Amino acid sequence: MTTDPNAGPTIDSTAVPAVNRTHTPTVGSSVAPAADPTVGSATPAARTEPHRLVVISVDAMSDVDVPFARTLPNFARIFEGAWARATAIYPSVTYPNHTAQVTGRTAAGHGIYANELVQPGVRRPDWFWDARAIACPTIFDLAKAAGLRTATVNWPVTGWAPSTDFSVPEIVDRRGLEETRALVREAASESAREYVDRHSELIEWTKKPHFGRFATSVAVDVIREQQPHALFIHLVDVDSERHATGRFTPEVKAALERVDGWIGEILAAIEDAGLASSTNVAIVSDHGHVEVGRCWRPNTLLVDEGLVRVDADGEVESWDAWVHACGLTGQLHLHPEASDDVRARVLELVQGWVADPEVPLEAFHPSADMRERYGYDGPFLGVLEGTSGTNFQNMWDGRSLYTRFDEDYSFLLSQHGHLPEQDIQAVFALQGPDAAQGARIPRCTVPDEAVTFAHLLGLEIPEADGAVVREMLTGDAARG
Repeated sequence: MTTDPNAGPTIDSTAVPAVNRTHTPTVGSSVAPAADPTVGSATPAARTEPHRLVVISVDAMSDVDVPFARTLPNFARIFEGAWARATAIYPSVTYPNHTAQVTGRTAAGHGIYANELVQPGVRRPDWFWDARAIACPTIFDLAKAAGLRTATVNWPVTGWAPSTDFSVPEIVDRRGLEETRALVREAASESAREYVDRHSELIEWTKKPHFGRFATSVAVDVIREQQPHALFIHLVDVDSERHATGRFTPEVKAALERVDGWIGEILAAIEDAGLASSTNVAIVSDHGHVEVGRCWRPNTLLVDEGLVRVDADGEVESWDAWVHACGLTGQLHLHPEASDDVRARVLELVQGWVADPEVPLEAFHPSADMRERYGYDGPFLGVLEGTSGTNFQNMWDGRSLYTRFDEDYSFLLSQHGHLPEQDIQAVFALQGPDAAQGARIPRCTVPDEAVTFAHLLGLEIPEADGAVVREMLTGDAARG
């Protein structure tokens, strides 16, 4: 069925003033008066089962984008409800934050500490594709135990997901398009493979894969045909354009417009399924972006120090220390068999880098400090924080530093992975029968989003690192 992306439904909702918790909503005219409870079915007196939930991740959308997004028809529908600035977990990259959005945990709790696996000497490491790497319960696990049906489309870390009823994961085979199509099908849940088969020709490949059109088509069909209690979809176009062209460019604007059309298709599918009055729709993102001024390859310095050893072809033969790039920061890894003397030498070397103004390193944060400050932990000694606009790379050959003024600079123009309090923030918006119309929340966190989603579904996340953002909710959802 062909749908008009500008003809999505109006999600039924009522409005009450926001309830104060730890977040402070904007008060006054931004909060609409309570709606007539007799209008529609958005606020029944007693709710026997939770409303449905659709979560749309617009990767790299920031609070700075909201004024423009509200000029677009489908973004505007959602942002008329409640919305908040959302602080990412560290690292402010896609896979740890999308895992936090479905677990309510920081990286120390859910175990996904980077986008990529640590594979020293591998030029293009694999990513954390596999859902079985998550170290705590997900919303999908809890939903399954409660008898709810769930779906994920292009959501990170959902390959081979054990509990999701309809899972079409984000996953890539570096060899090319046909191999990627086959791998998406292999890693999908058995019940979702018919949707992969139906739409896989929509996966595109221009230097890298593009899943937006494919993911939207799959999500629309799953909503219409399966009507899951919860569906999570990840759309990457805004992030891709920011990396390639910069933070605020015509290409980024066009990507937001394109995503708005896809949101319209999803809203139309909800209406076609007869679920518009009983579905909460959320828009989330995972991080902002920082303009890149240079790319740094610290592993080349480790080669110079003999801490990474290469063979005659320049490939890594063995290593004692390794810096695993994570956007604008990096993790310092020590080989499991490295001696105490090597450890001391590596730490002394890193402190020398911090003290040298010609090395673009702002600070070294030991693991214990990162766990205390950010709930971040993993198999590393600590985190290297680059100076502003410094993008880390895993490579161990070439020069250690490439700047935007170099003629051979061909890398990203915008990046993330910075400490979460720095620069522009992510967003969390909610519209639907449980959304408090007009509520504006200065700040929440990404784990708060997951706890709020679980709450809307009648679930409770154990040992969560966040809390329900009740100021965004109305009626029973706000009180429960």
